[in-house]
Amino acid sequence: MVEGLGPGVDAAWLGRRVAFWAPRTSGTYAEHAAAPAATLFALRDDLDFSVGAALPAQGLTAYGLTHAATTLTPGQTAVVHAAAGGVGALLVQLLQRRGVRVFGTASTPAKQELVGALGATPLPYGPGMLDAVRDATGGRGVDAVFDSVGQATRAESFAVLGRYGHLAYFGEASGPPAPIDLEELYDRCLRVSCFWLGADPPERWDTARRELQEWVADGTVRITVGQSFPLHQAAEAHRLLESRETHGKLLLVPAA
Repeated sequence: MVEGLGPGVDAAWLGRRVAFWAPRTSGTYAEHAAAPAATLFALRDDLDFSVGAALPAQGLTAYGLTHAATTLTPGQTAVVHAAAGGVGALLVQLLQRRGVRVFGTASTPAKQELVGALGATPLPYGPGMLDAVRDATGGRGVDAVFDSVGQATRAESFAVLGRYGHLAYFGEASGPPAPIDLEELYDRCLRVSCFWLGADPPERWDTARRELQEWVADGTVRITVGQSFPLHQAAEAHRLLESRETHGKLLLVPAA
């Protein structure tokens, strides 16, 4: 809820239910935070705050990956690593909205079950992943891989790409991937890119803020909230994230 305004900010924001993502703020592990007005989501009345909290970073990242960083079309294929996570689960759904056939990796049977429930083909990590993708694509491989894991999935990400495939990095949860030798790209004319939400001005995402809320409200995009923690248990939330014991969005809830 907006409780105060800086100089020159439209008075209509006062009292609005909002969420936001911004690379430079006063900090969000707090009961109050200051954020640029241009970064705010004006939340619809029919969306809970818990859903609104999942949209800014995860939702905009998934939207940017599907609408700006790549240009996949109906009938194409993609692998999403960590597909049961906050960004991954949304990315799976936004790709499917574009008519893309999605394969999603996940580390446990329970997470793979969640990936399947989202409509993607669940895959385990490891050597069997390559054979499964090749079998499912007639040996061709996929058109794109979305990788937020980094070091641990580097080899598989390149291996499953088909000719003219695109590897899009948007994180490195397992550590930075090894540097790329251009010789790795020539045989299949591969492309490699990176995406970060903060590279564009916040106004770039006005349409995304509106459409994400519309899709969640009409039920065509599902937000998965895994667990909620009171603010004083932030360290435990981070421990679970780092141990990869979570799925969907993790929430920190300030005191009422």
